[in-house]
Amino acid sequence: MPSSAFDSFYLKDRFGSAAMRAIWEDRAMVQRWLDVEAALAAAEAEAGIIPRSAAREIARKAKVDLLDLPVMKRDFDASWNPIVPLVDALRRVLRPATARWVHYGATSKNVMDTGTALQIRDSHAVVLAELDAIADVLADLAARHRETLMAGRTHGQHALPITFGFKAAVWLDEVIRQRERLLQCRSRVLVGEFGGAVGTLAALGRKGLRVQARLLRNLGLGVPQVPVKTAGDRFAEFFLLLAMLSATLAKIAQNVYNLQQTEVDELTEFVEGKVGSSAMPHKLNPVAAGSVVLLGRLVRARAGTVLEYVHSEWEDDHRQGETAWFFGPEVCLLVGAQLVLAKRLLSTLVVKPENMQRNLDRSGGVVLSEALMMALAPALGRDRAHALVLKISRDARARRLSFRTAVAADPEVRRRFSPRRLEAILDYRRSLGLAGHFVDRVVAAHRAEKRRRRR
Repeated sequence: MPSSAFDSFYLKDRFGSAAMRAIWEDRAMVQRWLDVEAALAAAEAEAGIIPRSAAREIARKAKVDLLDLPVMKRDFDASWNPIVPLVDALRRVLRPATARWVHYGATSKNVMDTGTALQIRDSHAVVLAELDAIADVLADLAARHRETLMAGRTHGQHALPITFGFKAAVWLDEVIRQRERLLQCRSRVLVGEFGGAVGTLAALGRKGLRVQARLLRNLGLGVPQVPVKTAGDRFAEFFLLLAMLSATLAKIAQNVYNLQQTEVDELTEFVEGKVGSSAMPHKLNPVAAGSVVLLGRLVRARAGTVLEYVHSEWEDDHRQGETAWFFGPEVCLLVGAQLVLAKRLLSTLVVKPENMQRNLDRSGGVVLSEALMMALAPALGRDRAHALVLKISRDARARRLSFRTAVAADPEVRRRFSPRRLEAILDYRRSLGLAGHFVDRVVAAHRAEKRRRRR
């Protein structure tokens, strides 16, 4: 029976995506090890090290369906080495004349690390595809709600008016940056590792360079300057970037979660088929947003373990290698689930402009205090203007008056501004600054990048 949420038939889709499970499940892992062994044999045949007939047979038989996986597991538990049982299992399905050429000049971690690089490459593609879909949704939200007024909040309190489109553009801009980081890391991360026992290619000599280049090129991976087994920074970079992306998704979801509170009620996540509470039928709990936040916490909790992968000793350290067995699949599964849930959350978001306006009005126009201060500043100086508006706003709160009413009654303000001028100063839309401009700029940048990708 499954023993964790990752492989539970009931819970697994809340903690992993089907696409990521297909990359990181056991059979997929073993197949990628076999892909490395087959590519190695092909490269060595081209270099004249092993017979071409042997390389062809290894390629035909390097299929996970042909191996006895239970025997491999038994041998792994006995030998404590994950690749020796793989090599033995592959040799058992080959002719003796061919079997002797399997894993020629390689060491276990060459196969494991290169196999992991293949899994990371495939995971990278999944992440980018999901992230692009989320960016499209955010761009649509930003454009559609470019003019939808709402309260901007700092430290949980009303600050200045913004638009929901501006908020969505801020989210989109951060998603774009995370995408750029993932693209930029490929040349450093998607690199294979073939250097023999300590990274010097001693077993193959000068021919080893040709084998290394051909092997990794055949697999679609980069060639390292020095093929050492302890360069943990490569994989760590990818998983730490996933942790950063995860934090961005969690931050967006936390915003959505907060804006669904009963007293706020500016957003609602999907409701189709959802039951909020088994005891309280009226509940529409923000479970999707909450799940995205939770997944972000779980990913961040693994970031420290990822950093441990960089720390290694000597020319190999099994403590480093075994660490990756733990965090690699888990981080990818968690981020995979988070991306799927975030896309669903944002795609089905119900925006409530009337409630946004209502909440903006609840503070009685106090969000326009900066606008009034800046209007007074040329005549009074910034500090005096600040003191005056501070006094007006606190008097209004103490007397339970709206800010607009208190401002209109203040003698200094009335002396400085006509009613028409004051009405203009206290217009929400005149305090939006360049919110619309920034929405347009971020959305245009996203759409321009999409056009570049299509060419």
